[in-house]
Amino acid sequence: MSFSSIPFLWFLAAFLTVYGLCPARYRRYLLLGSVVFVALGSFSAMLIALVAAGVNFGLGICVQRSTHRKLTLAAAVAINVLFLVTFKLSGAVPLGFSFYTFAMIAYLVDVSREQHEAEYDPFYFSTYAFFFPKFVMGPITRYGEMAAELEKPKLSLNGLQTGLENFVTGFAMKIFIANRLASLWSDLMQIGYQCLPFSLAWLGAFSFSIQLYIEWQSYTLMAQGIAGMLGYKLPQNFNYPYLARSVGDFYRRWHMTLTRWFKDYVYIPLGGSRAGTGRTVLNILIVWLLTSLWHGVGWNFVLWGMSLGVLIVIEKLWLGKLLEKNKILSHLWVLLLIPLTWVCFKIDKTQALGAYFSRLFPFFGSEGVVSGSHFWRLLWKYRYYLALGVFFCFPLPEKLVHRWGKTWIGAIVLAAIFWWAVYVLSQTGDNPFQYANF
Repeated sequence: MSFSSIPFLWFLAAFLTVYGLCPARYRRYLLLGSVVFVALGSFSAMLIALVAAGVNFGLGICVQRSTHRKLTLAAAVAINVLFLVTFKLSGAVPLGFSFYTFAMIAYLVDVSREQHEAEYDPFYFSTYAFFFPKFVMGPITRYGEMAAELEKPKLSLNGLQTGLENFVTGFAMKIFIANRLASLWSDLMQIGYQCLPFSLAWLGAFSFSIQLYIEWQSYTLMAQGIAGMLGYKLPQNFNYPYLARSVGDFYRRWHMTLTRWFKDYVYIPLGGSRAGTGRTVLNILIVWLLTSLWHGVGWNFVLWGMSLGVLIVIEKLWLGKLLEKNKILSHLWVLLLIPLTWVCFKIDKTQALGAYFSRLFPFFGSEGVVSGSHFWRLLWKYRYYLALGVFFCFPLPEKLVHRWGKTWIGAIVLAAIFWWAVYVLSQTGDNPFQYANF
């Protein structure tokens, strides 16, 4: 059940009402309503997640009690990886399972490292495992980040207000920007990748880059907003990545909890950058190969991930100092290369991907290309959505929301935006989040 759907809004309204009216000592049990949320999205996914939660609840206790902790941990992690790989290869990944599995692995490793105790209360553990704001698309939250709030959620008027502001902002970004920009890519598909003029191919690459960020950030804001209204705090997941000055910096700002996961549970255990240049390069490439496979088993994902790994290696070995010294060059480096990698992410057919890149770099003629006037027509058609998308790549919009949202006028404006978005959603229908498929 997508956050940007009418059924979810009904679910959220009912859940928040019951949660708010319920005595504090019973709220921990009400959060098991997250199971209902997952079941409404996919009953089979709910059953699979229940089994996985039960298994990992037991595995956490086994890891903590084991006299051969490393061996027990290795077996516990292998069980989770085996399930994930099986679903990935089958092409039928259950709702939220990729994010869920990484959260469970982090929990087991942190227990082994004695960063926190294994959870012996099945209700607390189930709340962590199924917490619906983060279940489908993260952020990938560590158990230690929620442990205190699992025992006693920190409900406050300020948390409720900030949560509402975040949720409305994310909801509006999804409905008014991300959903509309998704139509631009559909227009390109109707033309045919092999027929695109140079200008329209680049417009598609840039627009998809903006759309993907707005969609991701909108989900994160909604997730953080819902969690805040319930008395929980989820970690930051995006830090305005298009302000980055290198590809490496971009991915320190993009999907930060996933980057952190690979750093703490793969890159550093492999040796990080402590074992010389050759080993550092190998570790970086291993991390990005695993990152690509986590997203999918298609060759386009491998190309996407490995190209990023190579770019980060190039920056680390040669270009890093140059990019640090030249602000304009560093921003151009990111703004030109990142959209190209997103094209690999978006197009899953090798032949179609090759056709699109031939239009991005038309060095061998332009037979069959449609008129360049299509570029101006589509640019004009989507001008407002593109402009808003670029605007929301900067910190100012969210700062304004939190500055003015707590005033009467700001609250009225946010309420009007929310109900306008609901009306648009009721007329146009939902466009599911792309990452929900991962």
